[in-house]
Amino acid sequence: MARPVITLRIHAGFNAGSFLAGLLALTASPLLPPAELLKARFPNLENVSLALSPASVNDIAGWSLNLQAPHEHVHRHVADIASIYAASALSEAARDLAMNVWHVIATAEAAVHGESLESVHFHEVGRLANIVSIGLAAELLCAIQPERLIASPIPLGDGTVLCAHGAVPNPAPSTFAMLDGVPVRPFLGEGEAITPTGLGALLGFGAAFGPWPEMTVRKHATVFVPGKIFEGVPNGTLFAMGEPL
Repeated sequence: MARPVITLRIHAGFNAGSFLAGLLALTASPLLPPAELLKARFPNLENVSLALSPASVNDIAGWSLNLQAPHEHVHRHVADIASIYAASALSEAARDLAMNVWHVIATAEAAVHGESLESVHFHEVGRLANIVSIGLAAELLCAIQPERLIASPIPLGDGTVLCAHGAVPNPAPSTFAMLDGVPVRPFLGEGEAITPTGLGALLGFGAAFGPWPEMTVRKHATVFVPGKIFEGVPNGTLFAMGEPL
């Protein structure tokens, strides 16, 4: 049986959580709902919850991720994230794949700040919700084993982004640092259409970029990000999975 193809058509509002939401929607099974997946793979985490919730934007139905984690004031290094994964019940393959994402992000952060990979630390990017989202997305990808993962060109706009360093140009500096070799297109809305964790996940998970692939679609889902709804432009990310032609 042919391994599936997965494509993501990114319009506006994409991060690590939307990647996980799309994979959960494509693989939805009552045998292992999101909350049980979280408990099975991160049994030692407390006060963290996960759900895939129905969402609607402009009367278009879709899904959004509801991942609640304690508010933290910590600046994590790559080694700290590796320790969280080492203490989890993620498969070895999923840990390696997830850490590949974090190495991509850390390489960008190191370039932005002129630091080494070991010394670079994450502010908002390194919060627990992102660590869990990337880890579980990696686990689902290891289970699906897609033949190809194909994303649309990345939407980018102008303006500013607010972060721990204050107001910075859009795209955020670490997103900008990851753009070498990545196809992009104009984003006509105002704001951050893709976050560092979103682009880092695409690159770390080995996505290619291009038009819709030749495939027979078997499953599809639309994902929105709460708080990332833009006026006057298409919102969300379309996910499709099926067999290659």
